[in-house]
Amino acid sequence: MDEYIDTFIVSSSSEISGYVYKLREQNPKISDIDLAKKIVNRKSFKNGLVGAATGVGGLITLPVTVPIDIIATWKIQITMAFTIAHVFGHTKDTTDLRTDVYLILAGSSAQEALKKVGIQVGKEVTKRAIQKNISKEMMKKIWKIIPQKIITKSGQKSLTSFSKMVPLIGAPIGFAFDYVGTKTVGNFAVKYYSGN
Repeated sequence: MDEYIDTFIVSSSSEISGYVYKLREQNPKISDIDLAKKIVNRKSFKNGLVGAATGVGGLITLPVTVPIDIIATWKIQITMAFTIAHVFGHTKDTTDLRTDVYLILAGSSAQEALKKVGIQVGKEVTKRAIQKNISKEMMKKIWKIIPQKIITKSGQKSLTSFSKMVPLIGAPIGFAFDYVGTKTVGNFAVKYYSGN
């Protein structure tokens, strides 16, 4: 996962910058928060479609579609997190996007993981609190703990995928599960980067 995120940070930077620029051109009077929410809605719908597509085949295709669904979901959610970071002025040159992505993908379990490395944050995990409290050594500890939380969440997603065993019935279940999951991650990213 580390290698994937690091590679993605480097390779997608200009693409994300162009995407945000285009959205700003199309929506010149929109605030950063509203623009970020628009991105969350788009990426959630896109991931919902992935969930629907991987849920169509039923039991026969499950061993192939579950890993594809998880990898596609990670890609969409990581792209969404980087894009939201960019909306609020954070780029790979100005922030530690890898730590940010780990915290965002971990979602509500991020606070628990931060407590394990001795960082006390308030009710909400925000970018300002992280910048204020995290040293390089702390980041290394976070990188060890949080991927386990993300993998646990993916395992839960895999178990939920068993509800997709019946062909065609799995499509709406897959859509709903992936849509809601991505929306939750996106809303967390908006709160994280906006400081709300």
